[in-house]
Amino acid sequence: MESVVTIAEVANYDRELARRGETGEVIDRVGFALAQTAVSLLGGSYGRRVLIVAGRGNNGNDGRSMAIHLGYLGVAVTVVKPEELESVLMGPSPDLIVDAMVGTGLSRPFDPPKFPEGIPVLSIDIPSGVGGDTGEILGGAVRADYTAVIGGFKFGHLFAPGRDYSGQLVRVLPTLAPAVSQCHIVTSRDLEAVMPQLPSDSHKWSASVMVVGGSPGMRGAASFGSAGAMAVGAGIVHLVTRAEPTEWLEHPDEVVVDRLESYFAEPVVAASRRFRAMVVGPGLGGSLQIGNFVRRLLIDTDCPVVLDADGLTCFRDGSNLARTLTRRRASTVLTPHRGEFERVFGAIEGSPVVACRQAAIDLGAVVLLKGSPTIIADPSGAVALSAAGTAKLASAGTGDVLAGVIAGLLAQGMSAYEAAWVGAYMHGAAGAGVSTGKVTATSLVDAIAHYYGGLHCVASAQELLR
Repeated sequence: MESVVTIAEVANYDRELARRGETGEVIDRVGFALAQTAVSLLGGSYGRRVLIVAGRGNNGNDGRSMAIHLGYLGVAVTVVKPEELESVLMGPSPDLIVDAMVGTGLSRPFDPPKFPEGIPVLSIDIPSGVGGDTGEILGGAVRADYTAVIGGFKFGHLFAPGRDYSGQLVRVLPTLAPAVSQCHIVTSRDLEAVMPQLPSDSHKWSASVMVVGGSPGMRGAASFGSAGAMAVGAGIVHLVTRAEPTEWLEHPDEVVVDRLESYFAEPVVAASRRFRAMVVGPGLGGSLQIGNFVRRLLIDTDCPVVLDADGLTCFRDGSNLARTLTRRRASTVLTPHRGEFERVFGAIEGSPVVACRQAAIDLGAVVLLKGSPTIIADPSGAVALSAAGTAKLASAGTGDVLAGVIAGLLAQGMSAYEAAWVGAYMHGAAGAGVSTGKVTATSLVDAIAHYYGGLHCVASAQELLR
């Protein structure tokens, strides 16, 4: 995975470079790489004009180093301070404007100069005015067409509104990233490396999933969860539901629907012993009786559980949930959206990454906070981000599909953390590939099945070549 670094980690890295006397050498390397990036964006150097607006700090130093190397390449370069920009724009128009005013360490309100329209803007490391750790806009910000990401990604590149100001992200010297980061962003290459391979003598029960959910009037959620598990290779899915038979949606033949006659946990616990993973919660309802039912399932079952929707929010607070999870004998993945997370753990103040990580540590469970990007936190403190999604996924039932996808991967032997970040990326990437204007849960299931099939073919080919 690619590193995502904090402002503090970058500052520590810069101090270490200064201690070793390597700052000048690194700035020169960065300047050369930035010059190469600019020439690539311009389609060549002959006859090109570049205007670099440079501030006083390290970001400005990178810009000034870039100017030297652009000059070597034959580009006509002008370097100005922000307050000099207006007078310089009276002359010939540049082909590219480089924003080198302030970097990731900005902590005060910023008033960006006005760049002329129609000229592409390349920001160095992060658009000036975007908070490096949060993505918030500090007063005002440059809206870049491209951002040259030096070393590791910053949270400001990935979280709105900074994500919308960053334009296309271009990697520059990725090896400069601090080695200590506990947060990473998932890429498609990461999935290829961990795709599960079932033994050749596998049968339908080798990757079996039970989905406990649905209630009268809430028929769809659990069915979509079941379909999600089937889309990623579950051999058989049992849907255990309180919904009336007349409300059951059409489902694949491999999904067996069992009627839940009461919220008495013992029969479900007994049946669960045949299954490799469970989804608990979608469309289940939120009464006190259901809360007690879910609590018994978590304590008494031995397989990994994906706790979704009503299965999570039936716990009124995080401490109540933590007491239950400490008694579990298998792993748990929680999949809340922000509203559900705050209902259980309280309002998120500051970084959602910090809040999600702390919840995972406190609960001893993997916590997946759905959003853009989706945050996946492990009890060890490790965090993965999936930025593969699209606004098209904001429709009913798509979150239920994700719960099923994660359970399907758990049933094939993946760890809870791997299943969560693989499932989140697959869910987002498949949804982004749907050609229709809006993604429905049904179209998403088909897209995930197709995406999973492609990944599995790649993983199988790699296994044969070893």
